[in-house]
Amino acid sequence: MVSSLPVNVLHSDLFCKLLQAFNRRLSFIAEWYQEEAAIIRTFTIIFYPTGNAIEVYDQQHKRTFLRRTKMPELSERDFFIGSKINIFGRQFDIVNYADEITKNSLHKYRTKTFLLLKNTCVQHLGAVLCALIDCNFSINRGLMVQFTPEQVKAFLRNKPNVEASSLLNQLIGGPSMGFEVIADNVVQKLKSCQEQSKDCSKDNTIAPLVTLFEREDIRLSIYCPNNEEEAEQDISFFFNPKNGLQATLQLKNSTLAIIKPHCIKEGNLGRIISEITSNGFKIAGLRMNLMERVNCEEFFEVYRGILPEYIPMVAQLASGVSMALEIVCADENKNSYEEFRQFCGPMDPEIAKLLRPHTLRAKFGVNKTLNAVHCTDLPDDTLLELQYVFKILD
Repeated sequence: MVSSLPVNVLHSDLFCKLLQAFNRRLSFIAEWYQEEAAIIRTFTIIFYPTGNAIEVYDQQHKRTFLRRTKMPELSERDFFIGSKINIFGRQFDIVNYADEITKNSLHKYRTKTFLLLKNTCVQHLGAVLCALIDCNFSINRGLMVQFTPEQVKAFLRNKPNVEASSLLNQLIGGPSMGFEVIADNVVQKLKSCQEQSKDCSKDNTIAPLVTLFEREDIRLSIYCPNNEEEAEQDISFFFNPKNGLQATLQLKNSTLAIIKPHCIKEGNLGRIISEITSNGFKIAGLRMNLMERVNCEEFFEVYRGILPEYIPMVAQLASGVSMALEIVCADENKNSYEEFRQFCGPMDPEIAKLLRPHTLRAKFGVNKTLNAVHCTDLPDDTLLELQYVFKILD
């Protein structure tokens, strides 16, 4: 039906809506640790979803720290309480909302929960991550650990509805993986999938997860909390170094892989994991990091002055969350470093597509900088890189 309103009124209304969308802003209180002065400075970060622009205001000195600047690598999904944002090499921790409008628009919907994959589910990691990402869930933090009996008991404290003895045996039986997951009403959605409630089958937005949880072997191998309060407790326990949970690290016939931020933002994390685990490799260690620029520079120091892509390589690794993996061959008689390096393919994805189209960089890479994964170049550097990412950055 054609509207009877005058054309000038329709144009005016459209203009107002466009202007409103352009000026929509999300405001957050953020902290930045200034290492030189050993102080924490407080800022207001304003994100403009239209145009992916950002503005930073220094609260202490009451002045603009960064004028409105486009940052295409950031999106609205990157901003929530507890997230870490990398802005031109500085890592800001989002600690609160800066105004009621932002709080009211995000607080009720952008929530987080904890997901624990028991040892029996580690082999299905790729499928689990694919389902989460296909349902528009964000993976913010991740860690592979080996629980001790004492740590399991501490984790189960104040959980009367969990069968303690069964979970204790499962968690000490082998490495487990824990993830902080962000999404709209995430606690309720995951719990309803695990319980196979009738409501979840009607929600098309979580159809991939519903299908995944129909598999009993996967459903019984995943733990998730019952409510937001329990989720916060689990996240605080699992990712707090004071509780003694440390990343598993084999350091024997293994090598390092880092899935780069651009792949995670493009939604390819689960697919890359599936490619790795279905081609003769196992994951012996996992850690998700938001590396500060100074750490990225130090990590890539060997390429300084050698590769012209050094500066953009550093910028890419510092631009968002990456996933570090300790990779081992399923066949213990094979050389993990050599096999995985061959599986990654040439540094330039265009060359990889021509010469070795079945490699990771051929399938997921864009150019020499956005080439999907980092793998250790020299065999003597495998231990150094693994220890740097899993130990020194801890």
